[in-house]
Amino acid sequence: METRTAGAAGGPGKPTGSDPGRAPRPDPTGAFCPSALYPLLTRINACLLRWLRKKHKRLRGRRKAQNAWKRAVRQRPRFFAHWAWVTWIPAVW
Repeated sequence: METRTAGAAGGPGKPTGSDPGRAPRPDPTGAFCPSALYPLLTRINACLLRWLRKKHKRLRGRRKAQNAWKRAVRQRPRFFAHWAWVTWIPAVW
């Protein structure tokens, strides 16, 4: 039985270096350009607020829903992972 390990020349383990013919790809965690994630994260907030308004009758009004949103963000700032970057909702939702 033969055991394969990634040696100094690379091998099947980890790739060594980058391919010179390819452009760098952005990191999905936002380390490449974090400001590019803000529109996506605000869209997620808008979808969450829309779901909240449909689920709870008392939050159907815009002002009541926004006040409930602000209260939730203030009481549980890390409830959703993306709230570490974006806690606001877009003006149009």
